[in-house]
Parts: sequence; C-alpha cells; structure tokens
Amino acid sequence: MALCIRSSNALCNSFLLQLMRATSIQSCLVRQHCLFTADANRTETIHLKRKIQLSRNTLPSLTWSIVRAYSKKGKDKGGKGHKKIDLAPEQLEDLVNMEKVNEEFNHVLEDLHEKFIHQVTLRTSIGAFDNLVVKTPEGNFPLIQLGQVLQKSPQLLTIDLATSPQYINNVKEALMGSGMNINPQQDGTSLFVPIPKVTREHRENMSKNAKALSEKSKKQLRDIFSKYSKKIKSSKEGHSADDLQAAEDKVQEMMHQVLHKVEEITAAKQQELLGGK
Repeated sequence: MALCIRSSNALCNSFLLQLMRATSIQSCLVRQHCLFTADANRTETIHLKRKIQLSRNTLPSLTWSIVRAYSKKGKDKGGKGHKKIDLAPEQLEDLVNMEKVNEEFNHVLEDLHEKFIHQVTLRTSIGAFDNLVVKTPEGNFPLIQLGQVLQKSPQLLTIDLATSPQYINNVKEALMGSGMNINPQQDGTSLFVPIPKVTREHRENMSKNAKALSEKSKKQLRDIFSKYSKKIKSSKEGHSADDLQAAEDKVQEMMHQVLHKVEEITAAKQQELLGGK
C-alpha cells in the first residue's frame, strides 16, 4: 500500500514538472513573438518616416495666392470656348462706349423697321417714295429733296428730276434696291415707275425683298461689331487679355440680341406679305 502511494506521488511530481517546463517554453515563445512584432512595427515605422521625408523633399513647395474664378463659356459653332468674366461698368466704359454701341445697333434695327412700314408694303403710295434715301457722292438725301414725285394713275408714278439730273442713276439704284418690287424706266430727266398689281407672285417677290433687306441689316450689325472689336483689341495697354475678351463678349452679346429682333420682325413681315396675317 505504501509502495502504491509513493509511485502515485512520483507520477504527480513528474507531471507537474513537465507542465511547468511547457508553460515556461510557451511564455518564452510569447515574449519572443512580442519582441519580433515590436521590432517589425518599429522597422515599418522607420520606413514610413523615411518615405514621408522623401516625399517632402521631392514635392514642390506650395504657396497661396488669391485668384478670380472664371466660368467657361460654351463653344460657339465652329469656335473655341474661352473664359468669360463680367467687368465692372467703369472697366467696360474704359474699353468701349456701350451707349454708343447700343445707339448704332438700334439705329440699324429702327431703319429696317421703317423700311418695312413704308417701303415693303403691298399697296405702294407716294409717301413711300418721298422718304426713300438716295445715296449720292455728296451724301445721302431723301428723294423728295432731289425730285418731285407725281401719281399719274393708280398704276403709274413719275419722278421729275429736272432740277438734279446728275442723280438720276443714283435714284434708279435706290428704287430698285428699296424692296418695293418696282422697275423704273427713264425718259429724259424723268423716271416712270409702274405700280405692280397685288398677285401671288408679287407677294412672294415682296417677301424675298423683305428677306434681302433683313440680310443687309444683319451685315451692318456685324460690321459694327467688327469695328468695335478691332477698337477693343487695340486697347491692349493697361488691360489684361481677359478684360479685352470680356468687353468684346459684351458687344457681341448686344449684337446677338439685335440680330434676334431683326429675325423676329422679318418673320412677321413675311407672314403679313404672304397673306398669313
């Protein structure tokens, strides 16, 4: 019995000794793993710091500056987009007289409107001839200052140019380009003007004449824009390229507005001439 107890104690002691050795080895492995992980973390941290330092050395230095934000203009037909800015009134007036620009654009529109009222009509009257502008080498004059307009019959007018025969050709050109669909005939110092009957063909011809006058007005508007565009571009001293472009854009915007009005009154006049109104 005593022998069995001693054997049992010996086995227990042996098991406890082995357990302690295993625990010691595991603790050692844990410590080594922690040390290895810590070393790895330190190494990775060192590499990361080196990368950051390298990036700082290779990147350009940053500086702050105040700039104006521009909105890009959409591309026009066949053109390139560019930066669009709005100038202050005083800046704009320093580059271009917008009041003068507006006056010239509106003069073209008003002139076309007057022609549509007095000249491009189905029922031609003497009043349409009296105020017809005639271009001469000495300047522009209303027809009433160059000759006398007489109505011989409902279908015939005569223009007596006995006092200014040197302007006969100028008057003929003005009549044929008036949009009234007339063909003057010369007899000495007088011009005979047959008044056409109101037929479908006459209406269509008058509509075409209205369109032709409209195109002339559009060309005048573009010529005005071109004139001021050149003037703006010549004012480079003391102005940035963006400011010059902004002033030109403003004039162009005004031109487009008047062009749109020209198209509107032309369409309305053509509708009236063709019997749509």
